[in-house]
Amino acid sequence: MNLATNQAIFREINEKLEALNSSFEGIIPLGDFVCECADITCIERIAMTLAEYEELRAHPTRFAVRHGHLSPEGERVVEKRIGYTIVEKLGPASDYAVRFDPRRATDSSVSG
Repeated sequence: MNLATNQAIFREINEKLEALNSSFEGIIPLGDFVCECADITCIERIAMTLAEYEELRAHPTRFAVRHGHLSPEGERVVEKRIGYTIVEKLGPASDYAVRFDPRRATDSSVSG
């Protein structure tokens, strides 16, 4: 399994967690998401609001990872936030991220 595949799997898990987190948004302002790094054994969590998660998902090539979980081969840091870093896939990994974006089928504004 390649690094981009691992991150795509974690992104799909977070899509399901977003639905669960939205049920508690009025009570708990920060949702619990999994680190979307390329390490398939990573089990670390990231806390972010649903608005932050939606902002991240607006870019199919971007992923939220714990600080220090950057994979320098094929991604760059976009922004560091409290508790996590937003990274962007580059080159072939970027194309893969767009192609396997779980929202692509339902969002015609995503180009690919």
